[in-house]
Amino acid sequence: MSNRPSSTSSLPDRNEVNMTRELLIGALHDLSLRLATYFPSTVRLVVHGGAVMVLHPQLACRDMTRDVDYLHRSFEAEWMARGVSDAGPRLLTCIKATARAFGLGADWMNACADVALPMTRDMYGKPFDPISYDALSTNNMKMNTIFTAPGLVLVGVSWSWAVALKLVRYEKHDPHDIASILRLGHRQRNVKWTRTLLEQWLVAMCSAMGYTAYTPYQMETTRQKMRHAIALAYQQNIYPPQPQRAVYAH
Repeated sequence: MSNRPSSTSSLPDRNEVNMTRELLIGALHDLSLRLATYFPSTVRLVVHGGAVMVLHPQLACRDMTRDVDYLHRSFEAEWMARGVSDAGPRLLTCIKATARAFGLGADWMNACADVALPMTRDMYGKPFDPISYDALSTNNMKMNTIFTAPGLVLVGVSWSWAVALKLVRYEKHDPHDIASILRLGHRQRNVKWTRTLLEQWLVAMCSAMGYTAYTPYQMETTRQKMRHAIALAYQQNIYPPQPQRAVYAH
């Protein structure tokens, strides 16, 4: 297998291939083999979005996805701390090579959402990625590791962050994805979701979202989405909220 992509082959910028679970797992195993030739140890990526909904063994609520959203910034920071300054280009080279091998677009695995995801600062004033930190906790890695191979491990963001991020956009699959997560919480821990309980959970677990800085309009819009997602989780009849432009409060 050649691990370096040919400069002559064209690669669409956008992936238009619907990746089923089988196709996605095949592409990820291919990527794992390529990464093993570029990195001295297993690459670990924090992921969110549709891929989690397709691959998580306790959800599997979607048949396919067009991309894998991952946190590039935390990946680079981890490898920079190990003394590898070009980890980003190495990863992107392998992602593109797998895209060519499977006839996918260049963004089949991407970190486009990184620019909008909230950051905070630690006690020393240094930039701190709360999403990655939460995802890589022992408890979350035990629950939400969704792919494991010698060269690659994918860890889904914590459930609270998965819901928080999807509430911001709340388009396409997001309402039903959140509903599936809420049903999982009900099945596993007998959580009886209400809008108040959901809001309290997110404010406590995802404070970096800046909920306290939301305007009254932003908060009510978010609450409407919460009510709608809960209604979907319990199969209640409720009209969806009007779509709003996704804006993160910082």
